[in-house]
Amino acid sequence: MNKGFDRAAFVPSRDQLGSASSEDVARLAGVSRSTVSRTFTPGTPVSPRTRVRVMEAAAQLGYRHATHRAERPESRTVGLIMGALDNPFYQNVLAGFLGELHKRGLRVMCREATSPQATEAEVMTMLDHEVDAMVVASSGLRSTAIDECAAAGVPVVLFNRAVDGVTAASVQTDNRAGGHTVAELLVRTGHRRIAFINGLERASTNRDRLSGFAERLAELGAAPPIQEYGEYTFEGGREAAKRLMMRTEAPDAIFVANDISALGALEGLRRDLGIKVPETVSVVGFDDIPMASWPSFDLTTVRQRRNRMIAIAMDRIDAILAGTDSAPERELVEGRLILRSSVRLSARADLTTA
Repeated sequence: MNKGFDRAAFVPSRDQLGSASSEDVARLAGVSRSTVSRTFTPGTPVSPRTRVRVMEAAAQLGYRHATHRAERPESRTVGLIMGALDNPFYQNVLAGFLGELHKRGLRVMCREATSPQATEAEVMTMLDHEVDAMVVASSGLRSTAIDECAAAGVPVVLFNRAVDGVTAASVQTDNRAGGHTVAELLVRTGHRRIAFINGLERASTNRDRLSGFAERLAELGAAPPIQEYGEYTFEGGREAAKRLMMRTEAPDAIFVANDISALGALEGLRRDLGIKVPETVSVVGFDDIPMASWPSFDLTTVRQRRNRMIAIAMDRIDAILAGTDSAPERELVEGRLILRSSVRLSARADLTTA
């Protein structure tokens, strides 16, 4: 029993009832949040002494959690955690998921997460609100957070990313293959000084796009890409492109980790530096957001087939809620090269789109 534990206070007041969080219970019981989740998840191992401490703390605080999850299997609430919604890619992904979830009559709890810390905090919020499944489409989630979801009996589907060493389903574009495709395009069209503008270093999307790109450049006998960092933002891409062009040997081609940064790079090159694209430098993005096809940008890019990815994720959610889901799998969807005027196509006859 925790020191200072007041058994007389086990019956909460009406004001207290249901207002506490799992963090409050964990603090009072002197355990971790994952232990609180395990205590309220049938069939998970918790020592009798610890279980008593957690249950007493929960009663004292008026905590309502998964104690009643088994009694209300039809809650059918899905949590959505989206990446920064100033990126049109995630705006479109959110709209797609909301349409599919509403079509199925499911309740939705949606949060935006713009940093790894925010992502983990929102995962904990979802657990406190007793969602039945979760879709995470924001970067930086660590395996410990997914372990907490597993301990609470809440399946997670990772969208447009993966986390190594965890048992969670994921669906994403084959980013390594996309990187291969861009490398082949740039080398075959005669580019020799090739650069890459990174997004977020911790993001699996950035890591896989860069590794596939660098790997294929090496196989084709090209030099390793010059690297800069754009943080997956418009302004980040704009400034990174300008830094690249200030080098003694400026690149003649730039592959940017996502479209919103690539549009920023085009802005920095054309408007800030007065550099012609693609005559002086070619630019390639990744995502194929709607703005990429606007005439003022006309960006060559790798299209993420987001509708196909959403359909796969929703199949998984349907199976989870029906209790028929199988072991978590990592599913890859092939991207498509979309050729536009931001790349100098000196060898166009040799190129095909996926």
